[in-house]
Amino acid sequence: MDEKNLPQPFSIEQVTTILHDENLDYRMETAPTETGETTIVRTGFANAAIAFVQEGDTLVCEALWRGEFPRALATNLLAACNEYNQMQFAPTLRFYENGEHHLSANAYRILDISKGASFNQIGAFVMSTLDAVVSAFDFLSQQFPNLVTWEETHEH
Repeated sequence: MDEKNLPQPFSIEQVTTILHDENLDYRMETAPTETGETTIVRTGFANAAIAFVQEGDTLVCEALWRGEFPRALATNLLAACNEYNQMQFAPTLRFYENGEHHLSANAYRILDISKGASFNQIGAFVMSTLDAVVSAFDFLSQQFPNLVTWEETHEH
């Protein structure tokens, strides 16, 4: 069996290797946790800030959409997130309060790594997640075109 298909203990450096192999820009940073520090791998597109981090036995991807929603659009945003989540497997779209007057939308997806994962499994997760995030945020851009204040430069 090819070594890239053999399950191994997870390392966040696998994510950086995949992004590097795909010629995608990224940076690594550390953040404090209750038990020490964790490494976050950050990447993104014109409309999204994307982070990969190991949380216990999961590899988590969270992506933040660049658009800011006025609180008055909360009902519309809830309806859009519900529609998207009912029609798509991943990522999960959700939103939260961002200050007194705004809401922010993000996409969330996890991979169970409790038993390890092969390099190819991690690669498939990372690349399919990036593609799904782009698709989810394109959906938001179509639903809320007035909130798009940047130039879309990514290609599918």
